[in-house]
Amino acid sequence: MSDLEQILKRVDFFKPVATRRGFMQKLALAGGAAAAGVVGLGKVSGVLADSATDFVTAAIGAERIGIAFYGNAIGSGSPYSASGDPATNTLLNSSHRGYFQAAFNQETSHLGVLSSLGLPDFPFHTFQFPAGTFANKGSMLAMGAALESIFIGAYLGAVSQGASHGNVLVAEAAAQICGIECEHRVLINDIMGVSPPNDRFYEGDVAAPPSGAMGDTGMRSTVYPTAGAAVDALVALGIKPS
Repeated sequence: MSDLEQILKRVDFFKPVATRRGFMQKLALAGGAAAAGVVGLGKVSGVLADSATDFVTAAIGAERIGIAFYGNAIGSGSPYSASGDPATNTLLNSSHRGYFQAAFNQETSHLGVLSSLGLPDFPFHTFQFPAGTFANKGSMLAMGAALESIFIGAYLGAVSQGASHGNVLVAEAAAQICGIECEHRVLINDIMGVSPPNDRFYEGDVAAPPSGAMGDTGMRSTVYPTAGAAVDALVALGIKPS
């Protein structure tokens, strides 16, 4: 079992505390053109249809969550942070704070690019993390590692969907953003003491399972087949959107 898996097992708030049904109910009640636009995509049950554009809509929400996470972690908060969430203690040394500040800036840029594509907006703008997420370094890093794993899998899914739907713009943007999310995961692994922090030969299911060789001890990332599946994974972390 990896160091990350051991940490995740010890963090009780990683047990699913929010359900997809509750999330959908909130979305249905959100109202407004943005919510209606998302629900109308594909005219299927659920919020997000199985299409490249829906991955972009979900990614807008994911990037807001990422901005909130990194802003909270360095104590500054963000436009998408819930009141009381930002860390009140310094949890990182100056070098590691630099990692997180850079990640905050990168996620902010990603959001700007995705929003510029003119697709339906994600209807939630504020995200509250489970109690205790930013109370100590271990729980904060565990949440960050879990988030980045989901982001990577979601963008890998978006690449596949963009390619299969002939949407080169979506596929290219998703691939370029995915590379940066992988960097974020490695930096978090480094802070957590995972050795080596760059611990996999491939993402997804290529040459799976890991061989166990140096640089290939980390589990492959889940490639989400639909945007809804990626949203499910984020909701299962106990993040509450509003």
